[in-house]
Amino acid sequence: MNSKSTYDHAYFDALYALNQGDPWHYEQRWYEQRKRQICKALLPKLHFESAIEVGCSNGMLSQELAPHTGELICLDANTTAIRLAQQRLQDYSHVNFVQGIVPEDLPERKFQLIVLSEVLYYLDQAALEKLTHWLQRALDAEGCILACHWRAPISGFSFTGDDIHDHLNTHLPYKKCSQLQEPDFLVDVWINSPQSVAEQEGLK
Repeated sequence: MNSKSTYDHAYFDALYALNQGDPWHYEQRWYEQRKRQICKALLPKLHFESAIEVGCSNGMLSQELAPHTGELICLDANTTAIRLAQQRLQDYSHVNFVQGIVPEDLPERKFQLIVLSEVLYYLDQAALEKLTHWLQRALDAEGCILACHWRAPISGFSFTGDDIHDHLNTHLPYKKCSQLQEPDFLVDVWINSPQSVAEQEGLK
């Protein structure tokens, strides 16, 4: 996703059209299944009252998050992505879907969980900076941010996953809770609380 002036609707429309609604083979690849499970396991809480997934695509990760949220907003700029996510999560009445562009259409409110998975390297510099400013004010006092990104270059876009996570590590005012580096992808989790997971459960 990019800002409104640079978001390439045709690029993403073509990806979804050519790959039967699953451009990155989220359903078929063990790589993708494993990555979703890793992200889920790194979350510092079992349940979040309010959550937003920025760039939900066809809802595969959303489906993993939904049972652990009291409210989940799934946001994506692509019409096909939103339609597929709605179909996938139709049994979850607490999930809402927003077709919108980052950063302009991000809701001005706070969340206990913000998920940024495989999305931020599609932003340009100006949009990334606006998104970062939003993150600095959108996280609840007991909330967390999870970011997961592919590390290899993506043709036609400037940023890699490493660039994105370096930027977030520099600009987010939150405590790093977890970090995972694999040859293919990165996962970082930040929390807006001084307590570790064990401390939150009274184990220290």
